[in-house]
Amino acid sequence: MSGGTEEAFGFAWDFYHEIIPLHKEQFEGWITPLPLSFFAGKRFLDAGCGIGRNSLWALEAGAASGRAFDFDPRTVAVARRNLAGHPSCAVDLCSIYDLEAGGGFDIAFCIGVLQHLQRPKDAVRRLVDALEPGGTLILWVYAREGNEGYLRWADPLRHYVTSRIHPALTLALARALTALLWLRLRLPSRDRYLGLLAKRSFRHMEAMVFDQLLPHISHYWSRPEVLSLVEGLPVRVRHLTHTHAMSWTLVAEKQ
Repeated sequence: MSGGTEEAFGFAWDFYHEIIPLHKEQFEGWITPLPLSFFAGKRFLDAGCGIGRNSLWALEAGAASGRAFDFDPRTVAVARRNLAGHPSCAVDLCSIYDLEAGGGFDIAFCIGVLQHLQRPKDAVRRLVDALEPGGTLILWVYAREGNEGYLRWADPLRHYVTSRIHPALTLALARALTALLWLRLRLPSRDRYLGLLAKRSFRHMEAMVFDQLLPHISHYWSRPEVLSLVEGLPVRVRHLTHTHAMSWTLVAEKQ
C-alpha cells in the first residue's frame, strides 16, 4: 500500500461508518474521570475525528459549538454525514500540524490519534495553542503497560505485514481473527475489558481488530512517555488514568 496511516483509516471509516450506542460508553471511558456533562456550554475541538462519533456525544451533552477535523477526504465526508444534525459543529479537512493558534476552544480532545503520528509532541503543542487559558486538554493513547503480550506476539504482524498490504486484504484477515476473538468472548470471564468487548456486534468487533492491524505507525507509551508529551508546554496535568489497564487518559489545564 502506497498511502499513509490517514489513507488506511479513510478506507476503514468509509467501510465502518455507523455510530452505535456502545461508542458513547467507550468515549465516557476515554475521557475519564471527566463526565460527559463537562462539555455542556463549552466550545470543543475534536482532533482526528474519524466518523464524528466522539463529537456527537459532546454535542448531545450540550456543547455550545465544536470543530471536528481529520486528514482524509473519505473520513471527513462520513463525519459530515454523521454530524449533519448539529450545525453548530464544523467538520473540515485539516492536518493537526496546521492548526492555528488562538482557536478559542474550551476543550481540545484527541482520542486514539497521537500514537499514529510521526511528530506527536508537535501535534500536542498545536492543540494547546488552540485552547483558551484555563481550557482543558484531553488525550487518549495506547499504553505499554498492560499490552506487553500484545506487543510481543500480535503487533509484529501489524508492523511487518498488515500495514504494508492493501486494506482489503487486511480486512479479510481481520475478519478471520475476529471469529477467533468472538469465540473466546463466549467463554465466562471476570475481566472488565473483555466484558466491554463482548457487548460489540461481530461487525463492530471486526472494526476494532481492523483498526489495530491497519496503521503504519502505532506507538504504545509508558507513563513517563505520556507525560513527556506535555513536558515544557503551558499546561498543568490534572489527571493521568490507566484506562481499562490498557491505555492512558491525560487531562491537563492550560495555564
